[in-house]
Amino acid sequence: MLFVIKWLYQWILPIGGFFTLLVGLLFYMFRKKAAGRWCLLCLTLALYALSIAPVSRLLLQPLELAYVQPAAAGLPGDVVVLLGGGARAGVRDVDGTGQTGSAAANRLLTAVRVQKAKAVPIILSGGAVFPGDADEAAIEKRVLLSLGVAEKDIYVDEKSRNTAENAQYTSAFCRDHGWQHPVVVTSAFHMPRAIRFFEREGLAPIPYPCDYRSNIETVVTAFSFIPQSYVLYQSCLAIKEYVGLGAAYAGLQ
Repeated sequence: MLFVIKWLYQWILPIGGFFTLLVGLLFYMFRKKAAGRWCLLCLTLALYALSIAPVSRLLLQPLELAYVQPAAAGLPGDVVVLLGGGARAGVRDVDGTGQTGSAAANRLLTAVRVQKAKAVPIILSGGAVFPGDADEAAIEKRVLLSLGVAEKDIYVDEKSRNTAENAQYTSAFCRDHGWQHPVVVTSAFHMPRAIRFFEREGLAPIPYPCDYRSNIETVVTAFSFIPQSYVLYQSCLAIKEYVGLGAAYAGLQ
């Protein structure tokens, strides 16, 4: 009974409640044979599909499984590169102001573990995109220092605003220091696009994906077919990556 109540409850809350209202509107429009009913039906079905876990997983998994996370022990590479994933300006942190976002925190945790395992320098790539945004690389440097990473091993790229610039400015550090095989740490869904840009800069990057958004094994329940806002968000992330990959290969970025 508990699961039945939870299942029904999800159809009341956003985004389930939104689709409940849409179904009611569609029922009314078809009953009245209103103009635009077929268009609204198609849009509703498309939005519903992107909002349920099985479809989102189908979109994400080809990106997330493109590269397998290697074992840290014996991992080649001469520098770790951490790609930015968002930060929050002005909020309090343990030893300062500004925090990394959830995706960036996952990437940061993975990167520092790899850096400590390999004892190599680390490049923090990612600055403020818009006025008022947090300086992510500066925040991450403060966190790394508090975790015991030596300042001499930390290099900061505060100019990058997107993945293409991450690769561009990071490659300058690599050329200056003779690094050829950067261990690139970023979210698994973002890794194919990131590797494309790093290879375009003439580097031989070693992908180290993290921040996975989908399970390896499919688990389908009655809840899998309830539209969820976070699932829609992840579908949008995947679509953005496919568009970005297309633009990268077409030379538009």
